[in-house]
Amino acid sequence: MPLRASLWGGAAMVVLALLAVFTVAVPSAFAGTLFSEDFEDGAPTGWSVSGGSWSVVTDGSRAYRQSGASSDARARAGSVWTGQSAQARVKPITYNGTARHVSVLARAQGSGDYYHLGITNAGSVVLGKRVGGAFTQLASARATVSPGTWYTLRLEAFGSTLRGFLDGKQVVTATDGTFSSGTTGVATYYASAVFDDLLVSDEPGAGGTPTPGPTDPPPTSPPPSGSCTSPGGPIGFAFVNAWGQNGTTGGAGGPAVEVDTAPEFLSAIAHDGPLTVCVRGTIALPGPMHDVTSHKTIVGIGANSGLTGGGLNIGLPIDNAVTAPPADAVHNVIVRNLVFRNWADDAINVQMFSHHVWIDHNDLAGGYDGAIDIKRGSSYVTVSWNHTHDHTKNMLLGHDDRNGAQDTGRLKVTYHHNWFDETPQRNPRVRFGEPVHLFNNYYFHNTDVGVACQAGAGCVVEGNYFEDVEEPVTDHYAGPSGRCVARDNVFVGAEAGRPVCSGSVEEPRNHYSYTLDDPNTVKAVVTAGAGVGKLGTAAAAGKAEPVAAKAAPAKATGPAAAADAPTGWAGVNALGRNGTTGGAGGPTVMVTNAADLTHYAGRNTPYVIMVSGRIQLTGMVTVVADKSIIGTGQGAEITGGGLQLGSTTRPGNNVIIRNLVFSSASDDAVSVTNAAHYVWIDHNEFRPGADGSVDVKRKSSYVTVSWNWFRGTDKTALVGHSDNYAEDVGHLKVTYHHNFFDGTRQRHPRVRFGEPVHVYNNYFRNNELYGIASTQNAGVLVEGNYFENVAHPCHVGYAESDPGRLVQRHNRFTGSGTCASAGSVTEPGTSYPYTLDPAADVPSLVRAGAGVGKIGA
Repeated sequence: MPLRASLWGGAAMVVLALLAVFTVAVPSAFAGTLFSEDFEDGAPTGWSVSGGSWSVVTDGSRAYRQSGASSDARARAGSVWTGQSAQARVKPITYNGTARHVSVLARAQGSGDYYHLGITNAGSVVLGKRVGGAFTQLASARATVSPGTWYTLRLEAFGSTLRGFLDGKQVVTATDGTFSSGTTGVATYYASAVFDDLLVSDEPGAGGTPTPGPTDPPPTSPPPSGSCTSPGGPIGFAFVNAWGQNGTTGGAGGPAVEVDTAPEFLSAIAHDGPLTVCVRGTIALPGPMHDVTSHKTIVGIGANSGLTGGGLNIGLPIDNAVTAPPADAVHNVIVRNLVFRNWADDAINVQMFSHHVWIDHNDLAGGYDGAIDIKRGSSYVTVSWNHTHDHTKNMLLGHDDRNGAQDTGRLKVTYHHNWFDETPQRNPRVRFGEPVHLFNNYYFHNTDVGVACQAGAGCVVEGNYFEDVEEPVTDHYAGPSGRCVARDNVFVGAEAGRPVCSGSVEEPRNHYSYTLDDPNTVKAVVTAGAGVGKLGTAAAAGKAEPVAAKAAPAKATGPAAAADAPTGWAGVNALGRNGTTGGAGGPTVMVTNAADLTHYAGRNTPYVIMVSGRIQLTGMVTVVADKSIIGTGQGAEITGGGLQLGSTTRPGNNVIIRNLVFSSASDDAVSVTNAAHYVWIDHNEFRPGADGSVDVKRKSSYVTVSWNWFRGTDKTALVGHSDNYAEDVGHLKVTYHHNFFDGTRQRHPRVRFGEPVHVYNNYFRNNELYGIASTQNAGVLVEGNYFENVAHPCHVGYAESDPGRLVQRHNRFTGSGTCASAGSVTEPGTSYPYTLDPAADVPSLVRAGAGVGKIGA
């Protein structure tokens, strides 16, 4: 049994304080030492360097400095070891650009193959691996990093477990088996730094929190006395950045304690500060309820740990006079992998404006009152992968019909992948909250009601599986009516009923993104993954990010209408790819700054990159293959720079860009170049910049540009690099549909060489120079568009460029000239299907649907 908090006495503190002098302050050579280097001999004997400018300098004491900030530099030393703990003092000096780091290395097998632990100029610690020169991030944590400051990094690699420490405190961990042995080293990635006091040992160092020095006061909390895993993070409202809390991390960053008695457990959950509480076995609590303080992760060990007799209260005492979130509201709490039985009141109660709570993978049955009740102004909660059974009053959301003063505008809760197993009612019963989002849950034989949405609440109920549920969803239940939208659900069984819903509800996607499982698979998925002992086996990987601001949020009114795949060339099966999927299948990350956007856009693996807020760029960010870059809500903006899809060595294939505002670009806003193919640019807004808004060139192809709003831009959309770049012949297959060219001057598009370029159902208004130009023998089909106050809708040939070919049909011209035409053009309909809207309808359709915040409109 691990050492417990109750056994942590003063004598042990003195021992640790003395040990700290030897184990943390100075890297001394003990019996387990494999390698040490303090550079005091003035020569880096036995070191092998690659890149950079390395030398021994005096920086307080002798140290090893890499002074160049314009290279990828590594220095390696030592023998080949298996298990190793590599520690060094590190002082970053300068970072050149974004996503740069200085690192200590372990299990290095060459200059381009190793594990690394680094501190970055993005305010983080990163744990990763490098294989064949390509970086893969395995874990990261936030940290304050200041150039010119010394830090101690320690990277441990024992078996497949990797742990990273900053100044003696574990901050990251990961599991990976790529490298089983290797040497040690240090590295700078386009940065300069000083390294000193390198120590490699064959035993792990102290874990968890820093060891106190001899002059430090005694700690106020127990040291780590146990371990338990809490992999992944929440999807839904618990992940949103709101009320001063960015997502739900629980006790991350704090120590861990293992408890198996009620006194230990109650002491731990009342502790002030971050703490992970690992529950072993069943703990009998006195009834009824016990307060949990902020920044706690409470996790059961194995599949048979939990609580009986009492429940958890996450929230301040009830006070009806408080009608807004107080500064000291309980927040950032995680409860996972616990069995709850025989509770005397509620099993879990969240109240009094508590926020950022994640209740996940628990088993709840046989108690007195609510299994999971959320009320009195609480919000930003996710309830996921729980199995509730043999209980009546299952989940209540909203205190009562008279509590609107606290609950209206709050109670934002996500319920997903829960198993409501013969729980008669409250699955959940909802008052006042909006949006309350219920997706991919399995309902079985709920004899009273499934989801009851009342008292003005707004519920979106989608992708669920209802089996033998007579009243699956209703907007009225023993009280004032609410509103609900039910879509894409499955109803089966002899007692299967149908939803009773009315009204519209705010879309959850205004706050976060998510991926729906096929509702027909939900029963199998949930029964396999919900409940205890399942952490990591049914993980939903996608995370989505908060909306910084919402003006006129989208409303859910019925089955989801968002186009999940492009129409036109980006949807064609060719070149070994069937359509454009972007980062599908990869993790979802949120970015709020240029460094993170640059980092993830340049990764070699698929990513869904959610952009939140306004990101200021200073040039072009290279986007490589298999990426989706999507703005959250209506406030996501990229300004000052742009996105370049692909480089001469790294293709920008299979990329999706949606729901972003582009402004004041110093070059192009979006450049599709270097033979990039399968690109979908959809539902964006483009404002004036220095050059093109969307340029497609240099042998790029299979591109769709749809539902974008181009506002007052000049060089709007170029297809083809120049008159002399004949390599574009046979490429540049692009579709433009349902775009709004609003007060833009020219190039809508201007085309060289490409065929067929398909321009249909776009709205052209007040275009000063011209609409479309076909040059250099390009073939352009222009159909079903609406031209308003455009003197020259179409040119055949333009300026010094030779004529192309252009076919126009079914267009509408109001206050405009005629569309020049010449020759014949390959029919796009032979390559993909499409439906042409009547040209007369195009202005209203495009004005209503183009631009940001309109996906699904």
